[in-house]
Amino acid sequence: MEILTNSLKEQLRKKANYMGADLFGVADLEKAKPYIKDNYGLEFSKYPSAVSIGVFFPKEIIRLLEEGPQQVYSYYYSVINQKLDEISLLLANHLERMGYKVFPIPASQQLLTNKYKGIFSHKLAASLAGLGWIGKSCCLINEQVGPRLRLATILTNAPLEPDTPTNNKCGSCTACVKACTPQAIIGVAFNPDDILSKRFDPKACDDYFDYVKSRHGIGNCGKCIAACPWGR
Repeated sequence: MEILTNSLKEQLRKKANYMGADLFGVADLEKAKPYIKDNYGLEFSKYPSAVSIGVFFPKEIIRLLEEGPQQVYSYYYSVINQKLDEISLLLANHLERMGYKVFPIPASQQLLTNKYKGIFSHKLAASLAGLGWIGKSCCLINEQVGPRLRLATILTNAPLEPDTPTNNKCGSCTACVKACTPQAIIGVAFNPDDILSKRFDPKACDDYFDYVKSRHGIGNCGKCIAACPWGR
């Protein structure tokens, strides 16, 4: 079984990399089951594993966000999401053909009943898969590029060897807090037991996006991403 597990994982990694994924990891979701059940429902808590993939943003595109909203950022945000969805769909179909259950989570998604919440957390899966840690900005922070990336997730029951989570390395840094114009980032280190409002105000962030869109016709910000020293 171990040989099959490693072989299948490497098959998926190679497929993902060939299709354009910059990051690939496998998360063990067993310890997170109660959290997943409470926040995303019983159906998603049935999956023991998750494949997490990431695609990087060009760093110079993110750097421009320091100056204000950028149309080019919105364009590549869409392009990267489409690429992630394409990769995750093809990997999910590959696993399904082998007889495993899968549920690919779209790169960009939110609940109809709560626009501040997605149907499943890509950051949870990615952090458990060792692709990075969840920073004070509530973004996934990768050692190579910081938060300059997008993620997608495939929930599955396939027997895949999990990767090891990475320790939080934000330390005393508050660059994202200082960069946040609407002061939505509170500056508290991520703790999975804390409610979101203890570290982030999603309404303040969303209201600022609406304000920016009304002024510039483009609803993006990303200053917290541009300010992060990791990967800069």
